[in-house]
Amino acid sequence: MNIFNIFAQVAQLVEQATENRCVGGSIPPLGTFVLLLFLFSCSGEDNYYPDTQGKHWNYKISITSDYTNSRDEMRLSVTNIKTVIGGKGTTFSKLYSNGDVLTFFKNKQDDSLSRIAAFVNDSEGLLEPVKKIINPSVDFKITNWKNKNQLFFTKGFQPPLRGFKPNTIFDMNFKIISHNASVKVKAGNFSECVHVKGNGSTEFIADTRAGPNKVTIISDEWVCPNIGIVKEKRIESTDSLVFGTQEYTRELISINK
Repeated sequence: MNIFNIFAQVAQLVEQATENRCVGGSIPPLGTFVLLLFLFSCSGEDNYYPDTQGKHWNYKISITSDYTNSRDEMRLSVTNIKTVIGGKGTTFSKLYSNGDVLTFFKNKQDDSLSRIAAFVNDSEGLLEPVKKIINPSVDFKITNWKNKNQLFFTKGFQPPLRGFKPNTIFDMNFKIISHNASVKVKAGNFSECVHVKGNGSTEFIADTRAGPNKVTIISDEWVCPNIGIVKEKRIESTDSLVFGTQEYTRELISINK
């Protein structure tokens, strides 16, 4: 698995998509990004998990490593390719620009959002459960929850660890920091967003001659009504010189409805 596939996979797995009612600011200049004009209404019910078929997001993904002292960037596109509305809820599938497809179910009865299927365009697939509750409350009325996650960035670089990719499953705990946060990205200024903070910890043994490596995982997501994820950050940090600390950032570039 190359590192850009890892970026795209993480961008999906932490997906808690949304849409935003009140957007200000300017769009990036033509020639750097596609110029789009956004017109939004400030009325109507907030939808933090937009499922409209054909809706399309463009993101910039970046990752920094204190081990390699490097920063890499890529683009990720996400499209709602199929939406089916049923009596019990709405099922919708997202196609990612690396070829992956994730399918979600928005439950009318308990207002939860679950991932129910995944096609991952990578031989390693997922270690965490394919079927899991992403958020127990699609309108963020529940302020604390947790679900199963896996490590994504932490990798070995030195012999005898070359090519070693530690993957462990752990509980990620989420907490709402604010229901009225503002965030500025390339796509513009967004308000009335939900700021969600996550934290988790795990450990793995990369070399039986040494003790376990402890990993701390911290995430921040800004999820805006009628837009989706506008910005997210995820940090996987270790106290090991071999594995170091890596930070992932995703920012919205543009969106069309």
